[in-house]
Amino acid sequence: MANRFRNERIEIKLTKEEKEVFEKKMKLANCKTMSHFLRKCVLEKEIYVVDLEPFRNLQWLLSNATNNINQIAKATNTTGIIYKNEIDSMNKQIEKLSREIWQIHSLLLNKSKESSGN
Repeated sequence: MANRFRNERIEIKLTKEEKEVFEKKMKLANCKTMSHFLRKCVLEKEIYVVDLEPFRNLQWLLSNATNNINQIAKATNTTGIIYKNEIDSMNKQIEKLSREIWQIHSLLLNKSKESSGN
């Protein structure tokens, strides 16, 4: 083994189900050996770290807006009246939600351009 170029060894343990997934992905990648597949996965692929905080904030905004819309709809169905300040409040929430979506879109677009080299 001293004259081998790759002389470091890594061992992994998998469940039966994990091994089946591993082998299926190995076939999809057209890799003949486990070593080749692992090297391909580890050495040729980019690793992306995703900050999920903007998505959590977006989820909160969306939940808040839908709750308010439901409350307004319930009150309107009960009384037959909808107030301008309720509509204005709903519009502000929708605008804020829209801005958040565009910010996330811009971030993803910039990351996409960075990773493609443009």
